[in-house]
Amino acid sequence: MIAINYVFAFFGLLIATITDLKNREVPDWLNYSLLSLGFGSALISWIQTSNYQFMVFSVLGFLAATIIALIFYYAGQWGGGDAKMLMALGALLGLELGRGIPTLIILLLNIFIVGAIYGSVFSVVLALKHKKEFKKAFSELLLEKKNLFIRKIVLVIVICCLALFFIIPINLKVLILGFGAITFFVFYFYIYSKAVEKSSMEKFIPLEKLTEGDWVLETVYVNGKKICSPKSEGIEKEQILKLLELKKYHKKSMIKIKEGIPFLPSFLIAFIVTLLIGNWFLMVI
Repeated sequence: MIAINYVFAFFGLLIATITDLKNREVPDWLNYSLLSLGFGSALISWIQTSNYQFMVFSVLGFLAATIIALIFYYAGQWGGGDAKMLMALGALLGLELGRGIPTLIILLLNIFIVGAIYGSVFSVVLALKHKKEFKKAFSELLLEKKNLFIRKIVLVIVICCLALFFIIPINLKVLILGFGAITFFVFYFYIYSKAVEKSSMEKFIPLEKLTEGDWVLETVYVNGKKICSPKSEGIEKEQILKLLELKKYHKKSMIKIKEGIPFLPSFLIAFIVTLLIGNWFLMVI
């Protein structure tokens, strides 16, 4: 893909990282500008060289990135700004076929790997920053009726695995021990993640500070009609306007939301890693 597009992508990610860390949002104008630059540069290259592949690769990159972005958006892992940024990167970098592993594919792999590490570190920082609230939330979650039941099942599985470890053939020992360890880890990691969310990410904000894509944790009705709920993927502009109407009539001024982890820094780190190293994970294994 065109070299200048990498420059656009880098500075776009840099600006997005700053705004994401500062305001927990990525402006639409930035994502749409990068998307326009991606398609625009591909179109210009097509006209200059009479090679339509520039446009085809850009469209393929956009479509591939859109599929991944929508999966993560509707799974509740990314906000709207994160998803739109990936779509823009898809158009900028393109999906070049027949020339080895496309840069976009390597970038996606690095985003997943770097994102997992970044998310884990960020959650630990949040837990330490809100230590008192985190401990309280962790204890409360462990004592919930549903989690107490699951905890007992996990304990039985771990005890059974330890008992079997001493009687099964040696070639199965690692397998059974690993199963017990993974079961234990998954349960407590789930409790840990929920405790971090509850203690560090949930907060009340004024209605006027709501932005498109925010995860609302309240179900709000206006004249008997549901405006928003925790089941929504992200609040939309029309919903925000209806909620602001409530404030005019002094019916509601604050709303509870879940503030997600700012993921754009992991996009920037992954992009730099892609340019300097490529897929470092494949190099390790």
